[in-house]
This record gives sequence, structure tokens and C-alpha cells, in this order.
Amino acid sequence: MGIKHNASYQSGENMAKKTDEELYDVAINMIGSVAKLPVIRVDREAFLRQQFAGSEYLDEILEHGPQHVYTAESLRRKADGLIKKSTNQTTLAAFVAGIPGGPAAVAAGGADVAQYFGFAINLAQKIAYLFGEDDLFTDESELNEGAKVRVLAYLGVMLGASGSAMLVGKLARGVGKNMGKKITQQALTKTTWYPLLKKIGAMVGKRVVKESVGKAVAKVVPVVGGAISGAITYATFRPMGGRLADVLVRNLNGEFDEIGMELRPEFKKANALENDEVTIHAIEIDD
Repeated sequence: MGIKHNASYQSGENMAKKTDEELYDVAINMIGSVAKLPVIRVDREAFLRQQFAGSEYLDEILEHGPQHVYTAESLRRKADGLIKKSTNQTTLAAFVAGIPGGPAAVAAGGADVAQYFGFAINLAQKIAYLFGEDDLFTDESELNEGAKVRVLAYLGVMLGASGSAMLVGKLARGVGKNMGKKITQQALTKTTWYPLLKKIGAMVGKRVVKESVGKAVAKVVPVVGGAISGAITYATFRPMGGRLADVLVRNLNGEFDEIGMELRPEFKKANALENDEVTIHAIEIDD
């Protein structure tokens, strides 16, 4: 028991020394790996059909999204029920998985951390689709870079990362929709908000590392470990889902439109030179 605890502690120390770049990679790789699990993926159309089965506007909802039919406030109320149900389901799974040898642990290969963030990603998809976000998944088996970034932004909001709400707002605009198709890592680095993305990614990666160590230590005492796992999940999941829902409401209400938009350095420089030429020309005319 003591050896396992010590190994987990040392692992945590080594991981704590990772750079922001490495932590970002941890987050992106985790998202890519977890998203391959069929149980984590949410079919947007099937989800909306289930949520709005009794609505006379189902066709409009499927084509344009729920936000096209209902107010942001009413969708937020619906999100509360969704978050509560998902939290209860996740908490039960976390409790069973926290007991070594339990059926959920076997099914998930004992990967508590993958399960924790997998459920978070699952919940994020449902909330996002409820507020009219595009489908994250294509016919491909893996998420493309643009979809991974969207998930990273959602997780950033859920975990309370500074600046993540603004990033969600930016991704929801035209740039984000183009990103959702095909985008490379190189293209990401050329965006003005890439430094913010890296910062949020590092924060999420750090949380992944922290959860990895914490879960391993909790398993030292089987039954108590299960209780701790379930309690932590219940205490964190409801506020996590609430944060994302609140941000998406703010986004629908236009709070992030053109707020805090950064100009590309090249554009700022070119624009400044152009303004200087106009000023010089005006002075010459006045003379």
C-alpha cells in the first residue's frame, strides 16, 4: 500500500515539472483518446430528438438548433435538468469505479481519470448542442484539431480557467465554424487567440495530472476510495455543467460579440502605416 502511495506521489512530482507546452499536449492527447470511446460520443441529432420529442418545432430545432426556437433563458432552465441527471449518473459510475475490481473499473480498464474527463466531455457536448453548437464529430474515427480545441474550450470553462469563456465566444463565431471542418496545428498557431488557447490547455492538462495522482492515492483504501470518488464527482460536476451553460447563455445573448477582439500584429502595423500616410498627405494639402 505504502509503495503504491509513494509511487503515485513521485509520479505527481515529476508531472508537476512539465512545461505549459507539455501540459497542453497532455490535455489535447487526453481529449483525443477519450473521444474515441463510443460511450462518450453524443449523436447531436439523436440527442435533440430525445430532448425535444414532444415539440411541434422539432424539424426547426434539428435544422437550426434549439436556440432558433427557444430563448436562452428557457434553454438554461432545461440545461439544469440535464446537468442534474448527468451528475447523478456520473457519480454512481465514479463510486463503483473507485472500488478496485468493481465492474465499472474492469469495463473502463481501471482508467478513472479517463472516465472522469470522459463524462465531462459527454456532458459538455449535450450542453453545447442544447445551445445550438455544431456537431463535434464527423464520420472520422478521431476528432480533428478544430473539434479538439472546441472541447478544450468547453473543459476550460467547466474547470474555471481564466479567459476560457471568451475563447468559447470566439470559437462560436465564423472563425470557429471554419475551424470545425479541417484545421492543422500550424494553422492554430497563426490565430491571435492561440496564446490564450495554450494557457487554457496548460491549465486543463495540469488538472488531468492532478486527477491522475489523486485517483491513484484514493484507491489505497477500496471502499473509502469509492466514496471519495463519488463525492468529489458530485461536488464538482454540477457547478462544472452550470458554468458552461451560463457561458453559452451569455454567448447567445451576444455578450462576447466583438468584445476583447485582438488585432493581428501584422494588421495593426500595416494599418498604423496607412494612417500615418493619410495624416502626412492631409498636412501637405493644408500647407
